[in-house]
Amino acid sequence: MRRFFYFFWVFLLAITELSAQATLVVGEKSITLEENFSLSFIIKSANASIETPIFKFPELPGLRKLGVSRSKATDIQNGESVYSYTFSQYYQASATGSLLIPPAEVIVNQQSLKTEAFALQISESAQKEEVVEDTKEQIEDLFKGQSSLILALTSTQFQPFVGQGFTLKFSLFIPDDNSTRYSFDRNDIQIPALIQKIRPKNCWEESFGLQEVKVSKVVYKNKKYTEYRFFQSTFFALDAKKIVIPSLSLQLLKNNEKVVFSSKPIVISPKELPNHPLKGKIPVGDFHLEETLSRAQVQTGDTVVYVSSVVGDGNSILWDSKLIESDYFLNFFPIGTQSSVYPYGDKMFGNKTEKILIIPSQPGKFALKSYFNWIFFNTRTATYDTLRSESILAVSGQPSDRYLNTQSETMLLYRGLEKLAADKLIGYRWMDWKQIFNALLGLVLLWLFILIIKAKYK
Repeated sequence: MRRFFYFFWVFLLAITELSAQATLVVGEKSITLEENFSLSFIIKSANASIETPIFKFPELPGLRKLGVSRSKATDIQNGESVYSYTFSQYYQASATGSLLIPPAEVIVNQQSLKTEAFALQISESAQKEEVVEDTKEQIEDLFKGQSSLILALTSTQFQPFVGQGFTLKFSLFIPDDNSTRYSFDRNDIQIPALIQKIRPKNCWEESFGLQEVKVSKVVYKNKKYTEYRFFQSTFFALDAKKIVIPSLSLQLLKNNEKVVFSSKPIVISPKELPNHPLKGKIPVGDFHLEETLSRAQVQTGDTVVYVSSVVGDGNSILWDSKLIESDYFLNFFPIGTQSSVYPYGDKMFGNKTEKILIIPSQPGKFALKSYFNWIFFNTRTATYDTLRSESILAVSGQPSDRYLNTQSETMLLYRGLEKLAADKLIGYRWMDWKQIFNALLGLVLLWLFILIIKAKYK
């Protein structure tokens, strides 16, 4: 019956998650001028790659269309991989206030996905003393003594650890008080060629999906600029080789005359990780654990769903799936695994979510830290670190193991074992005790055999 229930549970989850092949997601309805509103659609498929769908996002009144980004997530359902492809259209507001967005329609492969009318609230952006999250020294050097246009290639890190993410951005800053008229000159040819020079080798890339120039307002030391961002990607160095990105030159038109602006070259020097048995095999970043139990108090034989999400600034795709072996006290059945990498502010965040079905066999209080932990290199503390579950499962009722009765006279060695707290049982599971008992019995028999042999030859 328990096995039937487990497969029935997995079947229901699979049906629920796969029933909708294309769904529409509406972004946050309260944003600032610096933030973008988004409309997204998600396609789920059993294929690791799909043809780019034919789609059309609507024009929205009061908003300017920006680029379309694409992301991919993997979900393991009953041992099978299910892939989610997300396409997001970003929109930019030009003024504060409340915008009434009428009903809109997104077309995906001739399928119509509709939204209802809603109000979009747009508030003022908080002024920043520094432009986004680049290092203070870099920004000081970038804007020092500059009164005209600034072409900048910036990095969030110059000495990342191997495997740690660093975000490169390539932008043009124009002061708002600039009186000279500039215009772009064949950006469709210039920008792709410059981006090829930016992308470093020996790095894993996670793109922010900029397909059009992202225009935003920034403030530095009370001076306002308009930023035209051409490129943004997060890279994870695969080795400690130095990364050199040369000076980049962009040609503009100034009153119909050609002028060239150049960025400063930058050098990224990845640092080796400290020696460790798991060096190069675990994620590198700054992560935290989010977890839930469907129920914290159950009876033996009941089912509990444990969901863990490891989230943070780093490539969480490198997290291994938790393969937890069942023991005398708890039975574990994996339900699904999902991993994704997505932009969060000026960084690329990772998320590894796992669902595990737990069926307790014995009563007691079980600290799940004995079963669930995640090792990673913490870039914030520059040390190897471990995330541990803080969940506690309280189980009551009678033991469900029909072959073992610890209250019987023949089982005095194990009497009361099921009443011990789980945190006192680490390293003392049922199979361990049985093996120890068998080993002791073998030694006793060997000793008796030696005594018999000696008595025989006396």
